[in-house]
Amino acid sequence: MQKQKIIKIVSRGSTLARVQAEEVGNALRSVHPNLSIEYHTSNAVADIDLNMDITKPENIGVFTRDISNRVIDGDFDIAIHSWKDLPVEPSSGTEIIGTLGRGDMRDIMIVKKDTAILKYKKNIKILTSSPRRKYNIKNILPDLLPMEIDSMSFSDIRGNIETRLNKFISGDADIVLMAKVAIDRLMRSGDQNTINAIKEILYRTRWMILPLSIFPTAPGQGAIAIEARKNSLHLKNLIKPINALGTFEDVKKEKSILSQYGGGCHQKIGVSIWNARHVRMCSLIGETEDGVPLKTMGPLDKKPYDMVKKVSSDDIYPNKSDNNMFVRKRILNEQIKTLKKSFIFISRKNVLDSCGSIHKSNIFWTSGVKTWRYAARKGYWINGSSDSLGEQNGIEIDHLIAWKLKKYKLSHTNASSKIFQILPTYQLEFDEDKIKMLKLDERSDFFWMSPLQYEKAVEFFPEISNGNHSCGFGRTYEYLKTNLPNSKKINCYFSYKHWLDDQKVK
Repeated sequence: MQKQKIIKIVSRGSTLARVQAEEVGNALRSVHPNLSIEYHTSNAVADIDLNMDITKPENIGVFTRDISNRVIDGDFDIAIHSWKDLPVEPSSGTEIIGTLGRGDMRDIMIVKKDTAILKYKKNIKILTSSPRRKYNIKNILPDLLPMEIDSMSFSDIRGNIETRLNKFISGDADIVLMAKVAIDRLMRSGDQNTINAIKEILYRTRWMILPLSIFPTAPGQGAIAIEARKNSLHLKNLIKPINALGTFEDVKKEKSILSQYGGGCHQKIGVSIWNARHVRMCSLIGETEDGVPLKTMGPLDKKPYDMVKKVSSDDIYPNKSDNNMFVRKRILNEQIKTLKKSFIFISRKNVLDSCGSIHKSNIFWTSGVKTWRYAARKGYWINGSSDSLGEQNGIEIDHLIAWKLKKYKLSHTNASSKIFQILPTYQLEFDEDKIKMLKLDERSDFFWMSPLQYEKAVEFFPEISNGNHSCGFGRTYEYLKTNLPNSKKINCYFSYKHWLDDQKVK
């Protein structure tokens, strides 16, 4: 009979920490059925001293250091952490040997309903201890809210997720910021009391999920770190089958980028890396200790400038002098006014111009950040955005909603969708003479903004199908992948502007 193995797993004592430890334990048992697991908890010094200033450089690692030492001393085999809590430079006696698939890395902003319904507020009070969140929310919040605000003030908040939510709901603050993945994991795997308490708070508030393109997170946010003593080959072999290598490499890179600026919770820097259509995207926003602003968003592995093919402005479509091949005609769609407690995807800014006022009980989601800002100016509370990465991106909100949602997309009469019912608010009328005048057969490089745009273009100029084609990350990519003769040549860009910036125009 095979001898049963016993592994001692340690984590912090919060409900979230224990949930994460059990996720790792369950993953291990799924590939090692004979494994016996003991779960233990150990309080970190920062858990005991809630008045400690965790943003001071000398306090780097206060959430993990004590637990790492217990692993070094041999009290436990592996420690489970929220990877964002670990210092850029790990303990000298331990190493991270694996991780699970990453949860939602975005931040969520929870707002009291009494605040959310206002048209104006002199000062918004925000709870967060993170210098990164404080720095960036000041820059982006006024454009995301459907209200006018004069100023923002911040108060630090400490404790586990349940404690922070209770402090928020019972205090005078308007907003609390936290990692969405914490809510997701507690709602999925927490005890019933925790689930009920969070449900009650979500019922009494409104929320926004902040897009990574404008609000990157702490390195490692959403990822679970599995820590062991250095050179523990048998533990590495044990963890290897469950290690999510892509997540592992992304977090290591995030930590490496932050380390260039010093690392640690005291930094006002967010950096997030993720994959979209096989493109490794990176968002980096913040401010260095010397006051230098940082802001980059795009492919992590961008080609060096001298390797990019030279293209004439006359060879690209569309260029800045090209006329649209169609005009948009508004449609009055009365059904939109009847929607309540539904999910409404706003595909572009202009879809809101002819549909009147839409009921505020709906969940509103935008295709990108520009559309979010426009909708906010029109008075809509936007819950999140697909961040220009396709209509199916980022809509993981089941744990935040207490009812089953019907899903609709506001678009045009010829639009289609795999996940939404289309509600048209405009139609496209093509001008054949304008299309012919574009002389697309004389162009070589194209950026397509919709499947219909490509369809019409190739109808008049079939030879362009052999050109160099680019598009965004959504439905246009899916369409081109199916309809282009050499679909391996499709390049994805975050926006038309990113594509244009990437062309080496002569």
